[in-house]
Amino acid sequence: MVGSNVQNVYASALFEIGVDNNLLIQFEEELGVVSDILAEEGDLKLYLDSQGISKESKKSFISRVFSGNLNDFLVNFIKVTIDNDRQHLISGIYYSLIQMIDVEMNRQRVTIISSIKLDESILERIKDAVAKTLAKNIIIDELIDELILGGIIIKIGDLVIDGSLAKDLQNMKKKLLYCKVRSDGIYED
Repeated sequence: MVGSNVQNVYASALFEIGVDNNLLIQFEEELGVVSDILAEEGDLKLYLDSQGISKESKKSFISRVFSGNLNDFLVNFIKVTIDNDRQHLISGIYYSLIQMIDVEMNRQRVTIISSIKLDESILERIKDAVAKTLAKNIIIDELIDELILGGIIIKIGDLVIDGSLAKDLQNMKKKLLYCKVRSDGIYED
């Protein structure tokens, strides 16, 4: 839980810089790229987390790789995380920053899970309905999960609306297992 508090502090600092300099969207995109690179490139993460490599060497590497490709504020921010041995929290900082930006921009993230890729018109209808209900700008994240067999599952924050065929079959199974059969209706020849 300590990591969560620390990443919120770093995200808040980056958020304030973004608001003051009108860079929130750019920070969102660029820190997302850095977070993805760290998740995909195990060697880079290992390099940055290694205690045997000096902080100056790590910061120099960050400058060579990201200067000119990322906003200078963001490059310096990454260097500050290295100075404070917090570079391992960059993905968590990104997640916290996204939450803050979502609140600032009145956005709500909605995950839609289906067994096949949904038609854009269906996604738009869902997006419009949720936007109208919540009075927020909706960001759709579509996931494909063949295990749900059919239908869709919609996740809005902590709310889960499960309209999947797999859930219906599971409910039907439970009902059949727990239903009582009258004994006078059963007979053998």
